[in-house]
Amino acid sequence: MAQKASDIISDDDLRSIVEKIRNKKYQSRTAFKDYDATNNDSNSVEFPISDGDFDGDIAEIPAGSEFPRATKDYDTVQVAHTKYGLEVVIPDEDVEDNVIDITMDQEEDLVRAEETRVDGIAYNILSNNTNSAGPIDAGNATAGVIEYEDITLARQRAFQDELDIAELRLLTGGQNMNALLNMGKFTQASELGDSVLEMGILPQGNLVGQQAFLGVAGDVPVFLDNTGNYSEGEAYLVDPTNFGWESTRRALDVSSYYDESIESTVWQIDERVGFAATQPSANIAIDT
Repeated sequence: MAQKASDIISDDDLRSIVEKIRNKKYQSRTAFKDYDATNNDSNSVEFPISDGDFDGDIAEIPAGSEFPRATKDYDTVQVAHTKYGLEVVIPDEDVEDNVIDITMDQEEDLVRAEETRVDGIAYNILSNNTNSAGPIDAGNATAGVIEYEDITLARQRAFQDELDIAELRLLTGGQNMNALLNMGKFTQASELGDSVLEMGILPQGNLVGQQAFLGVAGDVPVFLDNTGNYSEGEAYLVDPTNFGWESTRRALDVSSYYDESIESTVWQIDERVGFAATQPSANIAIDT
């Protein structure tokens, strides 16, 4: 019996390709917290959105008096889960001709295209839901060039808005790499030794080795997105613990079957997810 692709490649092999690509250079999805909707009975889920500040003030309370009561109104945003997926087809002839490596390179390109698409959807939510104080532009550099003061001004806004400073991350596009690396106060990932990481100076643990992690601007970790969605001078200082949600109705799934009609092994890759921004103030835009 002729050898099939499934004799050489497992579902886990393909799943690892997807995870590798997703965690490598596609970063907009990292702005969102994960919400597990796999056990929900509906295709949609509603997330609460604060409709304003507390209505009420702290006051002195005389003996025997009632406490002043504060109220807070909420609205909701509904997220509908969308199915995203693709099929990867490997003919028996590719196995027989021993070109499986070349074929897998082609399939990796397909997976990359799908991951780019989903990350682009996350980017659209990210870029359209930003802090009302932005976009930040210190204005000292040429248009389209991010400077250190842009980042410090955004960080200042994050502090004033009581975001979680330890969770902040700067998301920007690969075309801004040169401007960042040439900042006087930027430390590249390659320069961050184990001793620095162990001392806890770098937020979010040991990130050296992740290709998307470029380094730190002051104490802000910087991640590059390679989808082409970001423009020169465009970045977002975001607190992922407060900004929004990526709701997963069905987690990434990889399955395979054999199609006799084309004598090929077919892998199906799919997931059902949706995105929602519930606190735009946790996302500070930089646009120079």
